[in-house]
Amino acid sequence: MGLRKRSAVIGAAAGVAAAALAIAGCSSSSSSTSSSAATGGAASNAATSGASSSASGPASLTVWRMGGSVPSQVTWMNSVVAEFHKEFPQYANTQVNVKWIPWGNRTQDWNNALSSGKNIPDITELGNTDTPAEAATGILAPLNSNLSSWSGTKGLVPGMLANDTQSGTTYAVPWFGGVRAVWYRTDQFKKAGITAAPTTWAELQADAVKLQNAYPGTSGFDAITNDTNAFASFIWGAGGQIATQDSSGKWTGNLTDPKTEAAIKYYVGLYTTAKVSPSKYIGQTELGNAGATSGGPNEDFGLGKLDMYIDGPWAKATLPKNSVDTANISSFPIPSQNGPNPAPVFAGGSDLAVFKTSPNQQAAWDLITVMDNPANSTSFAALSGFFSPYSAEITASENTGGPFMAGFAKAALNGQTAPLNAKNWATADNGKLNIIPTMLKQLMQGAPFDSTVAAANTQLANVLNTGSAS
Repeated sequence: MGLRKRSAVIGAAAGVAAAALAIAGCSSSSSSTSSSAATGGAASNAATSGASSSASGPASLTVWRMGGSVPSQVTWMNSVVAEFHKEFPQYANTQVNVKWIPWGNRTQDWNNALSSGKNIPDITELGNTDTPAEAATGILAPLNSNLSSWSGTKGLVPGMLANDTQSGTTYAVPWFGGVRAVWYRTDQFKKAGITAAPTTWAELQADAVKLQNAYPGTSGFDAITNDTNAFASFIWGAGGQIATQDSSGKWTGNLTDPKTEAAIKYYVGLYTTAKVSPSKYIGQTELGNAGATSGGPNEDFGLGKLDMYIDGPWAKATLPKNSVDTANISSFPIPSQNGPNPAPVFAGGSDLAVFKTSPNQQAAWDLITVMDNPANSTSFAALSGFFSPYSAEITASENTGGPFMAGFAKAALNGQTAPLNAKNWATADNGKLNIIPTMLKQLMQGAPFDSTVAAANTQLANVLNTGSAS
């Protein structure tokens, strides 16, 4: 969840569709759902509540997956179910049913299941920015006792479980995720005389100028206003924060902090001072004007009109079919202000959780351990260019994923989520408010810095704390 605001477009490639959407769902509504099933043994005639110590497991387990069913994911799930039956013989006759939930329906469907007690999932996928809010609503079962003996716990990227933990109780486990990095073309860097990827803001800006000089008519970098998930890296790369939460749960806006202000000034200056980003990107997302499903920096980079471009590896599916020089596309992590280490990146993705009212909680957890072991989480993530949540597997992918994936793999080891996982973040960053995108747009259009940033900071704190701008 949270990686992308363009869910309608990701379906351009079947294997990319559901996994990319798994990071995109943001709103809730009620409409029909789709279903699929994966089985690996005859279903028991008698339903039982089942635990891993039982002589026989439950007749069935229901897994809610987000997005739409695609053949590659059905095949993957069937393989996992077969492994589950082999690893846990007590569940040999347990049928595993997979129900596909549209991302826009997930909140309403969770609430309906909890309130009605009907059609309850045993396991649910959820966006990692969903987890804190849904844990607070009481739909997720505590997992602390399971995690204490799970071999996967220690191998996770540091900090990932923190996003799934509220007041010392963990309610979900990370399953897969993705991050942004800077796309570029190795042959263009060579022609421009750039011998190494930039690791500081100054180097990034200087390289953008070199590329524009080497390739007249191009833009060096895409300083778009409407992608807070990417812009957050510049704030974090300066040592700043968007907002912080104290022990009582109160949020304080940090946009006026000197470190955060340095990031805002630098990013805005890529357009206003350095002139490496064109005016048309003001008010745009990666795909152009808000709501567009094609165009913008994504199209410009594909056609060779943009030299460096921030996005995730999933965006390959939306490059124009007539893109040029695709064999030389590579990536490097978003630089920090002073280097040499990369800036932290927003680590969006999906988690797996046990539904609180499931009568089969131990069996559900046992299935999660198979779905989310290093091999299976890695193979699932690889279906669509994402990463497993395990440090060793991500590190290995720096060497096995090719030059394009190497930059993303390096970036993925330094992920952050807060405050982009705050309960009211969607209100702050989407819809009518778009607090940070609006602030950046105003500044690029010449608004006074201090008063514009201060107003955005006040509004941000109010929304995070109350859900309302007033």
